This record gives sequence, structure tokens and C-alpha cells, in this order.
Amino acid sequence: MDWWELILVLVQSETENKGWNNHEDTFEETLRRELLSARAEINLLRQDLKELTYSYYKLLRNRMEYFIDKLRKDLENDEGNKKSIYLCSEGHPTFGIGHLVTKNDPEYGKEVGTKVSHERIYNVFESDVATTIKDCGQIFEDWNKLPEEIRLVTANMCFQLGMPRLLKFKKTVDACNRGAWHEMGEEMRDSRWNKQTPNRSERLIKRVQALGQNQTTANAHYE
Repeated sequence: MDWWELILVLVQSETENKGWNNHEDTFEETLRRELLSARAEINLLRQDLKELTYSYYKLLRNRMEYFIDKLRKDLENDEGNKKSIYLCSEGHPTFGIGHLVTKNDPEYGKEVGTKVSHERIYNVFESDVATTIKDCGQIFEDWNKLPEEIRLVTANMCFQLGMPRLLKFKKTVDACNRGAWHEMGEEMRDSRWNKQTPNRSERLIKRVQALGQNQTTANAHYE
């Protein structure tokens, strides 16, 4: 029972269980009316709180859906969206938007070229992105408060590399946590990842360093 319910129970107890319905005197009658009025106001406040809470979570959901849609477009550009099983650049069975087939997948052991439904691809992507966002929250400090562009870039990296490999980018993570965007981009460039997938990594690096350039310009403006 929450505290709103407790107050309502107490008010109802005072108004219904103490003989006040008999209206024994003016004081009790007045107090009874005040308690009934208070109960009505509490119900109104409780309803207002529910509506505010619903509106707040709806706003958060809309923002998250917008972010995930932008991330999906980025990842489709980098990973593709294959409707059948194929071998990735490292030779692992993959389908959809860069989903590596695992032993827990019904696609495990199936031949390259096996078709995968759109619904299955969508469901797997949602699960993969949820894992990616959770992992980013553990890798970076206050990840949800980072600029959207940085969250998109780091989520892209985490989606591609996975949490264990991204954790090895210690200098990149440190620069990100400090908001040093140009330095972060340089640390991203100084990696084996950049050499292995240069086109993708350079696109992400340029996006990070564009924020660094804006940061430098803004600082120069106020000097």
C-alpha cells in the first residue's frame, strides 16, 4: 500500500467508522465535511500524478524510439540488412542487421543462403539494440546524458565490437567521459579497429571530431 492509499484509508476511517454519520455536533459535522473534501482533493491529486507520470514516460519512450530509429538507419548503412544467412567479413554466419548467429538462435547450423523473415530480423534487432544500449550505459559514465551524436557513435561501435572489445578502448572511453571529442576521435583512429574497417570507422571518427571542431570554435568565440 502506498502513502496515498494509506491517507485515503485513514480519511475513510475517520468519516465512516467513528459514528460521524450521526452528526452528533457542529464540530464533528464541520470536521467530517473537511475530511470528505480532503479525500476528494487527494483523489484529484492522485489522478494528476498518474497523468503526469504517464506523460513523462511517453515522452521518454518517444525519445528512445526516435534514437533507435536513427541508430537503425546508421547500422543499416554500415551493416546492411540481409534477408538471408551470410558469412560476415570474419567468416561468421550472420543475418539481418549484423546479427551474428549464436547457438541460442533457431538459425544456428542452417546453411548460408537460408531465408530469414522480416519479423524475425526486426525482433532480433530490437534485442541486439537493447543489449547495446545497456552495455553502453556500463562502459561510459552518464551515457544517457551524452550528446545524441556521441551516443549514436558509441552505440554503433558497441554494436559492431561488443562490450568486451570496446572496453579495451580505454583512452577512447576516457576521452569520451571527459567530453574531449577531438581527442576521442584521435584515439578511435589509433586502433586496430580503424585498420580493419577503415570506411566505417572514419565515418564515425569524423562525426565525433565535428563536435570537437564546434567545441573549439565555441571556446574561441568566448575568449
